[in-house]
Amino acid sequence: MKEFVVYQSKRKQLMFVLMGILMVVTCVFLLITSFEEDNFQKLVLMGIGGIGTIFFGFCLGFIIKQLIVGKKLVVVNEEGFYDFSSAIASKQLVEWGGVREIGIFSISGQSFITVHLFDGDAYIESLPSIKRGAIRANLRLGSGHININISTAKGVTIEELLQVMSDFYLAYLKQLSEVEVETVRS
Repeated sequence: MKEFVVYQSKRKQLMFVLMGILMVVTCVFLLITSFEEDNFQKLVLMGIGGIGTIFFGFCLGFIIKQLIVGKKLVVVNEEGFYDFSSAIASKQLVEWGGVREIGIFSISGQSFITVHLFDGDAYIESLPSIKRGAIRANLRLGSGHININISTAKGVTIEELLQVMSDFYLAYLKQLSEVEVETVRS
């Protein structure tokens, strides 16, 4: 089977670019107006404006780069899948051999592809502490170890992605059972 890639919608990315421009302009305005003050307020405005301009300027550049290149949300192939869909995504290959179950999880009107792993504890421990805490909170809500958010995806529904992932997973399981059958016959 051919690799399947889900990209983020350009419309959503443009919205982030506009928000980034607004934040940079606001911070530059704070920086410029700080020169009119003559007290502690000047230092505060200068600090917020300067740091904000640098931070949001960097973020804006990153978002514009993603707009031009295209941001991948999910990549699915014969080996497994990569999740780039959220801040807590591992962005590492999750191999089909570690997957126990794939389904849809909904909470507060939003649906996710949820993936339960055989060794979820090892997966969680391999992540930075902030991501570990967020994933553990999601587990308490009843989701899997990995939750793929494609609400900003271009041209694919959650059901279509679930079908693609299920097809790759079933092909992996079928290949695995064929290898086991040949081993028993030998």
